[in-house]
Amino acid sequence: MNPYFQEFYFSKHKVNTMPDIKLKDVNKLRADDYEKVINGLLKRVVLLNHTASPCNEHFIPDTRGVVYLMYIQMKVENDYETWIQVAKCFKLWDLDARGFHKGLWRFWLKQDNHILVMGVPFSPYSKQFPPARHVKPIYIPKPTEATKKPS
Repeated sequence: MNPYFQEFYFSKHKVNTMPDIKLKDVNKLRADDYEKVINGLLKRVVLLNHTASPCNEHFIPDTRGVVYLMYIQMKVENDYETWIQVAKCFKLWDLDARGFHKGLWRFWLKQDNHILVMGVPFSPYSKQFPPARHVKPIYIPKPTEATKKPS
């Protein structure tokens, strides 16, 4: 990846635009401590509306400091089809799948809201925190030539 591509790509995919961010709770990144953090977050999530598209600007409500959860289809470990499309919706890295832990992505959007995206049924967290029967994991297929919008 050359500097031109990095500048071009990341100028349209910024998650943090604030300079001088200080990292906190770095000790919670150790395996056992991180599992405690994730399980604590999963116990207090607010489920997002799975009938709406994650690409809709109102998919993540205009709140502050809420932990939201969405389920996406992820049948096996390397099934990133829906994740790549969701990442595009949120303007995150979408060239490949990165930054996930056991089929779970974690990031912040809109006024410090914590967003958890769980790949179902692959993620072991989906056994402990399964989707309710009325919730269908979001599936967004990779666009085909026939479904791509003309430029």
